Amino acid sequence: MERPSAHRLRLMLTALLGLTLVSVLSLAPVARAVEFDDDGVIGADEVIDDDVIMNAEAVVVDGTVNGNLLVSGGSITVNGRINGDLLVFSAEATVDGQVDGNLAFCGQSLWINGAIKDTVFFLGRSLVLEPATVIGRNVFFTGFGMEAEPGSMIGRDVIASGYQALLRGQTERDVQAEVTALELGGSVGGDVRAKVGAPGEGMVGGPYWPGMPQAVDAGLRVSESAEIGGALVYSSEVEQGGTIGAVPLGGVVHEPPVKPEVSVSFGQLAGQWLLARVRELATLLVLGALAAWRLPGVLKQLADTARSKPLPAAGWGIVVLILGFVGAVVLAGLVFIVGILLGVVTLGGLAGATFGIGFSGLSLAFGLFMLSMIYGSKLVVAHLVGRLILQRFLPQHAERAILALTLGVALYILVRSVPVLGGLIGAIVTLLGLGAMWLLLRQRRGASPEPTQPQSAVVG
Repeated sequence: MERPSAHRLRLMLTALLGLTLVSVLSLAPVARAVEFDDDGVIGADEVIDDDVIMNAEAVVVDGTVNGNLLVSGGSITVNGRINGDLLVFSAEATVDGQVDGNLAFCGQSLWINGAIKDTVFFLGRSLVLEPATVIGRNVFFTGFGMEAEPGSMIGRDVIASGYQALLRGQTERDVQAEVTALELGGSVGGDVRAKVGAPGEGMVGGPYWPGMPQAVDAGLRVSESAEIGGALVYSSEVEQGGTIGAVPLGGVVHEPPVKPEVSVSFGQLAGQWLLARVRELATLLVLGALAAWRLPGVLKQLADTARSKPLPAAGWGIVVLILGFVGAVVLAGLVFIVGILLGVVTLGGLAGATFGIGFSGLSLAFGLFMLSMIYGSKLVVAHLVGRLILQRFLPQHAERAILALTLGVALYILVRSVPVLGGLIGAIVTLLGLGAMWLLLRQRRGASPEPTQPQSAVVG
């Protein structure tokens, strides 16, 4: 699998940013109450002069909402009129009505056959613009597949990132895409700039699970009926002029990906390796000296814990490592959800404070976790190993923390540099050090340090 390029990441972040901005900015500033609807139905003759939040397994909106609508559920159908923004979180949604603001979707599949006055932000699996679709401004798409059927109209630009984009409708301005497969069969008023895959390198067949669009072959294809008012500029490993059936007014430009030739001598590689080891050694020594100066007792207790309970410590190290990353993601999601909810109930100030304090505190906590994992765990084991060596050969200096750390860190850097073995040693040291920190923390809080979870660790 190819690593996502900087351009693709920008497209993904654009869609995510759009979803976030529409969610927070469109709902938070309102100065009136919010209607909560749990039955999932707004009848055809029903008019709600307020913002509405709906949650149900199946939601049907046939009436009119004079405000913003935030809706979540398994299946969403919007046939009525939304005189504001529409925010949808669902597995599947169909929008056949009229939205006088933005449409933001996060889920699996979205079908549009109505009118969206402003911009569509899509993050999910598949987006289909059916023949009666009219979008006043832009489409930001990040997902597996986007299809604009003949008759659909996009008033400005299409910015797409994913596996495939099948554009057979009308796009008034430009198309920017980074996809494996791009098909142009409609009209584009401006330029088309795309990065596409080479024929034969993409997915074959499909769909690969229920609801997934049919995967098309990789590459660029422009039908004879297509109209491009500007230039077609595409980047691909191979020239694909044979599949371009229409001549753009601005011409066709093929830009092969630039692969910089890098010639590195053995001396340069050795120098880079040595510089990296020196930096790692210096960083650990500086942090170790600070720890030995300010927390000598804690450092000794951590080393003793790692020595007396190596298997429980390594086992708990695995648990702490997993929970550290999973917990960060879960907490970030909770902060986001709480902030959105506070914004929805018209407490915009509290929403801003929640985002600011929540994400700042989370960043600080995660930074401390990463510092402990990358450096702290190594210092614990380095101090232990250095002290054991001193006890064996220079017992009179065994309690000199800085000397023990220096010796242990130097030995760790040396062993860590050995191919394959070094990676295994680094993993074991990380787990052992993290587990020792956790066990000591439990002990200091008065809890039993003996784990009821993994008693041994398998590192691979």
